[in-house]
Amino acid sequence: MNDQAKTLRRSFGDAAAGVVSVRQVTRAGAPRTCTSIAVTSGKGGVGKSNISLSLAMALSSLNKKVCVVDADLGLANIHLLLGIAPRRNLSHLVNEECALSEIITSGPAGVHVIPGASGLEKLADLDPLRMGMLQRKLGELENRYDYMVIDTGAGIGKIAVEFASKADMAVVVLTPEPASFADAYAMVKVLYDKRIARLAALLNMVSSDAEGKETFDKLNTLVVKFLKRPLELIGMLPFDKQVSLLAKRQKMLLTENPRSLFAVRVSGVARAISGVRTSRAEGFFARIFKL
Repeated sequence: MNDQAKTLRRSFGDAAAGVVSVRQVTRAGAPRTCTSIAVTSGKGGVGKSNISLSLAMALSSLNKKVCVVDADLGLANIHLLLGIAPRRNLSHLVNEECALSEIITSGPAGVHVIPGASGLEKLADLDPLRMGMLQRKLGELENRYDYMVIDTGAGIGKIAVEFASKADMAVVVLTPEPASFADAYAMVKVLYDKRIARLAALLNMVSSDAEGKETFDKLNTLVVKFLKRPLELIGMLPFDKQVSLLAKRQKMLLTENPRSLFAVRVSGVARAISGVRTSRAEGFFARIFKL
């Protein structure tokens, strides 16, 4: 595992083309805390889960302690991408059947994974005592890691939106496909209505930088015109058939071909995100449980 992380650190070069720097939001003298990054999308099939895991691996290669939380209720698939079969997941923690340490699973490049499950839907029915206990347990995660990457469900369902809106930063993944474009705008609108702290767009499967830039410019024009607030572009990832081919073999491009343009661009996104720090007093799970 450590060898993979070292390989990634050696292979990733300087900031890649197609990446826009993200402004640092740390208050001077503020204590350093875990930063939550929600990766979301307006529709499925845009590569969101693969990007969540790839981004976590790239952050880990920057000597960051990273945990991926699979928050896609009912369709949790991070463990499938990695080819692992965890014995415990979030539902076991919700039902108080295990300790937090028992659901943390080792992933590639030093990344840790919290496998998802539909058990989180029971949160709304928990009594205040159990809710408080669960919040404290999950809150412990934020004492262990520099970054939590939350892979939300696709679409603008209530749970996916709440997870994305409560993160320190949300990244909306879209492709140049018209349906993805339209659904991405819908997600941006909902998250802006939720007064999200920080939101950025990540173009995936672009045939060229020109296509990616054109897609983003069209989206941003609509956002500015109707939502009166500009959108950030954090990166553009090229279409690479190796991504889907390796996914069928339950392998990641960042470990199999770290010098590929896709891997280098993901590294650039990670470098941009590594400049983002939370300035909130409360952690991610504290904000979620207030719902």
